[in-house]
Amino acid sequence: MESSVDLQPNQRLRVVHLADHTGRLQVIFPDSNMLDISAVSRITKRRFEPVSNFQSSGDPLIKPNSITTILEASMLKDAMFSIRTKVDGQYHDISSVELAEMFSGPLNRFEAISINTQLIKRPVDNHENDEEQILHALGRFQSIRLKQRIEETLEIPPLPASSHRIIRLSADKTAGTDELCEVIALDPSLAAQVISWASSAYYGAPGTIESVEDAIIRVLGFDMVMNLALGLSMGNAFQAPQDGPRHYEDFWLDSVSNAVLMESLVKTMPVPNRPKLGHAYLAGLLHNFGYLAISTILPPHFSILSRYQEANAHLSSELIEMQILHFTKEQLGSWLLRYWSLPDNIWTAIRYSKKPHYYGEHAILARLLYVSSQLRNNAAIEPSVLLEIGLTQEEAENCRDNIYQKSTELHKMVALINKMNT
Repeated sequence: MESSVDLQPNQRLRVVHLADHTGRLQVIFPDSNMLDISAVSRITKRRFEPVSNFQSSGDPLIKPNSITTILEASMLKDAMFSIRTKVDGQYHDISSVELAEMFSGPLNRFEAISINTQLIKRPVDNHENDEEQILHALGRFQSIRLKQRIEETLEIPPLPASSHRIIRLSADKTAGTDELCEVIALDPSLAAQVISWASSAYYGAPGTIESVEDAIIRVLGFDMVMNLALGLSMGNAFQAPQDGPRHYEDFWLDSVSNAVLMESLVKTMPVPNRPKLGHAYLAGLLHNFGYLAISTILPPHFSILSRYQEANAHLSSELIEMQILHFTKEQLGSWLLRYWSLPDNIWTAIRYSKKPHYYGEHAILARLLYVSSQLRNNAAIEPSVLLEIGLTQEEAENCRDNIYQKSTELHKMVALINKMNT
């Protein structure tokens, strides 16, 4: 094998380790493909799960003929590849002939174990067609009982009473602090969460916050409390995810981190470009609402989705969701939020948050969600998007780094939410 110092045009190979109660398995496939765990199970008659919780660069290559290995059969048709033996090592060129020779022992086999991502259908471009795509996807599910359960949920989504009251209040241009305090007070758990939020070390407010009114006037402000309360109440509509991706630490930690990062980004933007701060915060808090909905509505499929995400950490969540569910969490989440009558800019931004070149209505908020996601995943941000929202790469990264420095305070805030929701 020859060393590949520069970027190579050759297809890179990905190594993933799987295991069940009887042993381990190594699989190797092109990194432009998605590992099909179901195909591996059909071939081996065993139920494997990824060993690593989340390894975006793949697992290290175990010495050939020392462990059972299955390789993607289509690789025998191509001439050259690049592979590395260590996660942080260099890629080396290897031909399909050399690959076949290296893995010619009795512990190895070539099978169709992965899916070319170019063949995976993408979500529809326009949100107006989301419902049709989602309902068409439901028809693919084998279980009639499960299908009926999802359709009932989609047709009559159960809007939490506290959320309904806050949405009504947000449409009242004459509403003030007194009205908001009254609405939040109707849900003692929600009121306690808002007060705890304002009292947290993250905001560093002097003295003791003793009421929702204190939280509004002294610390958070009217818009922030309204949108915070709305996000918390809507998040509480569904149960916390069970059996999710093992690298995914906590739904609320992810949501809160994104919300405060959105808040920081908006405050750093040029004033003429800024969306409403409260709406940016709410969009950040609810950005992953579809994930929560999938985990509650489709627990068996959510578990399968989670394992595929662990094995295919090199791919976007959108591709994996389209292969397993035939719709994305952004489609489902924004669909529900839209029919729950949330402000148009919130659900629109969430729907198009994975599309950096969306230029429709509320594009600025959608781009902010895109930037926030890229920052938190240490992924590249398209320079044109930063230019359009009026931020430099350095300014955006400083916002993220400042949030990370306060991670201890954020964990404490999230712990309060989780405690009150149990």
